[in-house]
Formats: sequence, C-alpha cells, structure tokens
Amino acid sequence: MSKKILVICGSPHKNSHSDALANSFAKGARESGNTIEVIKLTDKKFAPCIGCDACRKSGNWECIQKDDMQELYKHVQEADVIAMATPLYFLTVSAQLKAFIDRLYCKHHAGDLRGKKSILISTSGGPGSDVITGYFNALCGLTGWENAGVVTQGGLGRNATSPSDEKITEAYKLGKSM
Repeated sequence: MSKKILVICGSPHKNSHSDALANSFAKGARESGNTIEVIKLTDKKFAPCIGCDACRKSGNWECIQKDDMQELYKHVQEADVIAMATPLYFLTVSAQLKAFIDRLYCKHHAGDLRGKKSILISTSGGPGSDVITGYFNALCGLTGWENAGVVTQGGLGRNATSPSDEKITEAYKLGKSM
C-alpha cells in the first residue's frame, strides 16, 4: 500500500551531507510507489516555540503563532511516515529541526502525531550517532511514533565531499522498504 512520506531536511546548508542521504531515501521510497514530499526547513519562515502554553489553555491545541508552521502542520498530519534529516550539532539535531520538533508540541498534545512511522537520517563530522539515535528513540517514545529506521554517518568533516556510497545505498534501501 502506498504511503505519504514527509521528508524534513534540517540542515542549514544547501546540498548538505544529510540532504544527500535524505534524497537517496526519498528516491527509494518514490520508486516503491509512495508519495514523497521533501521540505527544506531553511526555505520556511517560522519562529521557535515560545512556551506560552496558549495551545493548551485554549483547549483547541492550535499554536497562536501564525507562520509557515501552519503549512507544515498539514503535511505532518497527512503523512504516514516522517523522515527527519539533520546534521549532528553539539550532540543533537540542528537548530532548524529542533525548532520544528518543538513546534509540534501542540499537535502532540492534541493526539495528532500518534500512529506514524518515523525515520532518522543524520550525518556528523565526528562520532556521536549513538547520542542522536538516543534522542530520536526518546522522541519516538514521547510522540507515539514507530521507529522505522535510522541511517547515520559520522566522520564527514569539512573536507568530505559526500556521504559514503555504502550509506547512500543504505538510505536508498530504507526508502525502498517503505
């Protein structure tokens, strides 16, 4: 059965290493007959969560901030699978992806996130994949997402031109399995 797959690219850089793996994942998923939407967070304008709790106080679980997250909420709610691609910065996801995740607070409490599958795609200049995988597992537990797979690659310092062929293939195969 065809799935709606949302690929969120959280790198602040164009044509980043994590984007390359995300594109390979998307290619595999598309070839398996799925509908793919790739969104680069740097192309969107949205503020971080301000912790005002207005979504809870109103009882409707709608964020009071009116920005591009309104469009992103629709994509998240329609998706069967949410793949998040990010570089590892200071042992966690990029600021762009973290702001996106934090803004899902209202949808989490509304119950709109449960039952989805999620994928983590991450790259780093050094080691640290265990730390970001731990964060991802905790996020899946909190949101009720099923961890449908993880692709990480470390050792991609400033001089690396692209992720390894092995990791590109791994991301592609994960996409094909969707």
